[in-house]
Amino acid sequence: MSDDFHKWAKDAGNKLRAYILSYASGATAVFFLALTGKDVGAFTRHEKWLLIAALVLYISTAILCLFELQVDSRRFFFIAKQLELPANERSWEKNEEYKKIRLWLIYGSYATVALATAAIVGFLVLRIA
Repeated sequence: MSDDFHKWAKDAGNKLRAYILSYASGATAVFFLALTGKDVGAFTRHEKWLLIAALVLYISTAILCLFELQVDSRRFFFIAKQLELPANERSWEKNEEYKKIRLWLIYGSYATVALATAAIVGFLVLRIA
């Protein structure tokens, strides 16, 4: 049974890594397109602020996701180790701590990705208008 949790830990890590790489690639492409034009110096103060905010938020999202990956992997490893113990020696308190931390990291990454996306949309609206 503990082997299942080890497998789930690895799968969770691989999925999250793939999501982060996909999202980071997309964000990088947006910044590349925004900053390689002839009129880079012609950005208004608001446009520059939105680009900087989006970049910081995208980086924050990636960091939060990496921490969440670490917490999730540790949680599954902990569960696997507990299941290897006799039933009367198992303790699930640490698992609850991991779950709370993971939930806060997930919500934090949702907030930062939403704000980063809003900043990019705001930048694009200002550029088009």
